[in-house]
Amino acid sequence: MNTAQNTRDRIIELGRDYMQRIGYHSFNYKQIALELNIKNASIHHYFPSKEDLGLAVIEKDRQDFIYLTQKTKKAKAMDKLQALIASYEYYFREGKKLCVISTFSSSYNEITERMKLAVSQYAELVTVWLAATLKEGLESGEFSFKESVDDLANVWMAMMPGALLVGRTGGKAAFDKTINSLRQTVKSS
Repeated sequence: MNTAQNTRDRIIELGRDYMQRIGYHSFNYKQIALELNIKNASIHHYFPSKEDLGLAVIEKDRQDFIYLTQKTKKAKAMDKLQALIASYEYYFREGKKLCVISTFSSSYNEITERMKLAVSQYAELVTVWLAATLKEGLESGEFSFKESVDDLANVWMAMMPGALLVGRTGGKAAFDKTINSLRQTVKSS
């Protein structure tokens, strides 16, 4: 990987970290510049506006999610869901971060139209994957639930970031309790 690409990728990763920990509107380029020991102008070279960096963060996270789905494609349905849960456990462990979708959703009324579209499309991708995974588990007999797969996918979309939020205020026990409640929604056998 060349130095320019490495610098760009490091800016995206640090931007994502700040956005997940303190929010899109609360971080600034100076924080990233100080950590990378570069000037703000160097960040503006890659990302002329904060919106550009926000869009790059959403896209990077979307690509990471696609990688997770490809890596678990042949796994059992519960193992697929557990892989997604593991990423939320990582967010909590690494600074009580929010997921990227909830980071931008919490600022939805204040972000640009391009960012709204990007985060909405990403959320739809995850929701569709969740519904397909839930359907797969239901049809194989691995899961048992009464809700429609679409309704339960929406419950998961709300409860995963919800676990991070209650974990911020209630600590690890509150986070774990919410995640365990989420697992119970599929009553895996």
